[in-house]
Amino acid sequence: MLKRVCTCTAFVITIAAILVLPAYGQAVTGSITGHVYDPSGAPVPNATVLATNVLTGIETTRNTDSTGLYLITNLLPGTYSVAVEAKGFKRFVQENIVLRVDSKINIDAQLELGEVTQEVTVNAAPPMLQTEKADVNVVLPEQTIESLPTVGRNISRLHLLAPGTSAFIFQQPAGENPSLGATVVANGQFWGSNEYQIDGITDVEFGSSGMQIVTPNQDSVQEVKVTTSNYDAELGQVSGLAAQYVTKSGTNALHGSLFWFNRNNKVFAANPFSEKVAGTGPQGKGIGTAPFRWNQGGGSVGGPIKKNKMFFFGDYQFNRTREGSSQLATVPLLDFQRGDFSSIAATHPIFDPLTGSPDGTGRTQFSCNGRFNVICPDRFNPVSVKLLDLLNGELANRFIDQSKANNNFASSGSSSYNQDQFDVRYDVNISDKDKAFVRYTYFTALLNNPAIFGLAGGPAVSGLSPQTGEYRNHHGVINYTHTFGPTLLTEGRIGLTRFGLRGLQFDVGHNTNDEVGIKGINSGDPLTQGLAGITVSGPVNNWFMGIPTGVGIPRIQFNTVIQGANNWTKINGDHELRWGFDIRRQRFDFLTLNESSRGNFQFDQLITASAGVPGSGLGMASFLLGLPSEYDRANFSQFPAERNTRIAWYWQDAWRVTPKLSFNYGVRYEYIGPSTPRFPGGGVNYDPETGNLLLSGLG
Repeated sequence: MLKRVCTCTAFVITIAAILVLPAYGQAVTGSITGHVYDPSGAPVPNATVLATNVLTGIETTRNTDSTGLYLITNLLPGTYSVAVEAKGFKRFVQENIVLRVDSKINIDAQLELGEVTQEVTVNAAPPMLQTEKADVNVVLPEQTIESLPTVGRNISRLHLLAPGTSAFIFQQPAGENPSLGATVVANGQFWGSNEYQIDGITDVEFGSSGMQIVTPNQDSVQEVKVTTSNYDAELGQVSGLAAQYVTKSGTNALHGSLFWFNRNNKVFAANPFSEKVAGTGPQGKGIGTAPFRWNQGGGSVGGPIKKNKMFFFGDYQFNRTREGSSQLATVPLLDFQRGDFSSIAATHPIFDPLTGSPDGTGRTQFSCNGRFNVICPDRFNPVSVKLLDLLNGELANRFIDQSKANNNFASSGSSSYNQDQFDVRYDVNISDKDKAFVRYTYFTALLNNPAIFGLAGGPAVSGLSPQTGEYRNHHGVINYTHTFGPTLLTEGRIGLTRFGLRGLQFDVGHNTNDEVGIKGINSGDPLTQGLAGITVSGPVNNWFMGIPTGVGIPRIQFNTVIQGANNWTKINGDHELRWGFDIRRQRFDFLTLNESSRGNFQFDQLITASAGVPGSGLGMASFLLGLPSEYDRANFSQFPAERNTRIAWYWQDAWRVTPKLSFNYGVRYEYIGPSTPRFPGGGVNYDPETGNLLLSGLG
């Protein structure tokens, strides 16, 4: 059994000369704090402080300590009002307090002498300047998320608003990244080291790429915080950016939304290099703009089940994309298909490999009926003939420029990508001491990206490889908060993250190899179905059909993370102590192959060349003879399946040394357990001393 153990420790110290006590990485909530003073500036102990969520009516009460300090933690982001009451003083009310995720707002109250029945109300919103934390971040509230334009309402692109971020040069395509989360680099760090969380539960595909599994629907997000440096000790397993999403809950008012967008190629301009090529299309005017249809719609609804007590929220979004693409490709010239290479006899003579010496010298140049550099049809391999028949059958009624050896075929095709995603959330205010919410997200997608030559394969219509893809992603959380008293609070959450991808070759279900005469490969196993890769190279008229080696198909992947976390907050005089742990059980089942599982044949010029004759030989001639220079095929007997456990704990303190000076310090320890396979042979490693591959449990 192969094992690898990693332990990591992080120690963070921050000193800030500020007026308020700082808060730490509360991934789902925020805090309101402040001091209560009398007219002379003396602290008012045991004053009652009431924070009310304006939209839900949920109230949270705390009392000030002997220094007049109060701290209300674990509040869901939203708009609040804070009321302060003390005997002998007028009631103080601060309105329009906008609380962000993982933030703390300072609300000081200067009470006036009078009766509690009298009230002093401040309507102006408190300043939004961040003075309580040293992390570098940007918080995107609901209004910003709704108003900023993004392509496809993909809010992960808003990560680029954070300091130190830039888009990676390669954006992962839908075949590997079905939710189309933006690939963003923060401060030069590897994009796979980013951390994404939804309601405090990880949203990272940890096995192969580290991408975002579920990009939340725009209508479902209350706000998102993107941090790029100076992370809190509570937030681990990240060196790039950390994006913390908080989803919406219902409110006391019933509200909802509907939307629909459409784009199509009716207003697109034709590409002059591939769509308006002279001599192609009807009347030689080109093939026209590639087809494109993009429809996206959905909506949301939320409201009370019982006012001030229970709430619901749900949203749904669909996307139907038909994306056309036009491109130039190369197909074999008709003369070459007939074995007639006489037009290039002077520069590229071809020789019979059945003649001459074993070292390639002394070979005889091909001739047929007195014409040099021509192969007679009786020498054609029957499989090669059937492959050309298959290719030409798929190219029927298409437009080929036979005057050019390369880029002689103008193609236009269409791929489809369908997405559906919904969220449901239930919030309950059990009591003033107990609050909970449950949220579940489901994402499904279907990808169909055919090849431009139909069942004969060739380049993909769009993207990197011709394939079909089926995706099923899940994300859920249960969050519970309990207050033991004014100085002690605990929060627990459990969550599930599931990434499911099944990507296969576009021609799965067809036994094309058998049909053209390549026997012994196609079977009932979908991984072996379709056509082998056929690559014909140089020095002129290079082309290929099927799906050659190197495209990473099939790709079958299932990642599951079961996560549990428990956080505690203790107020002890001038200290705000926080500690907790995070446990993740990770399952990684992953199979991908760069070699073709249907076989791959390479035909080059050396087979039909003569040693000592520069420029001799043609890949097309080798193909007609059925003599590949190379063959490979992926073979497999086990599906890799690894298991891993990660445990982390942290402790941190926000110490208010003076009213203007705070000292923040903490420690985090992470244990990354060994990766263990679920069964013998489920894991593999390379031994550099022997050159062997080591199969776990099998040697």
